[in-house]
Amino acid sequence: MRYHNRTGNYPERILVDQIYRTRENRKFCKSKGIRMSGPKLGRPGKKKQTKIEKKQEYQDNTDRIEVEREFSVEKHSYGLGLIVTKLEETQLTSIALSVLTANLFKMQRRILCALLSRLRGFSEEISGKLVIVA
Repeated sequence: MRYHNRTGNYPERILVDQIYRTRENRKFCKSKGIRMSGPKLGRPGKKKQTKIEKKQEYQDNTDRIEVEREFSVEKHSYGLGLIVTKLEETQLTSIALSVLTANLFKMQRRILCALLSRLRGFSEEISGKLVIVA
């Protein structure tokens, strides 16, 4: 609902773990025209998946794994797994700050890499040798 309130429409698809693929959630998504990733509930049907459906399922799983990996990195590297606040509002604030910190570290890394590559290229142009600038 927050996505809809912020953007004015519902997402085309959502990537969820199996625990969230309940009948109620599937019914809500279907009524709003949202495609939910993952297999259908119940026994597999007799009808085989088309190549397009298999490709879409593979892409959804790949994207979901990427998101899960990012959460894992943030939990491990930035202390997101150490949040023990009790109030929901405080917990959401802590998570938002952890995500902000992770993004700042990524930006810092990109800026530093770009700066170092420019310095390296600049120093090679001047003398033909790599000069370390302290």
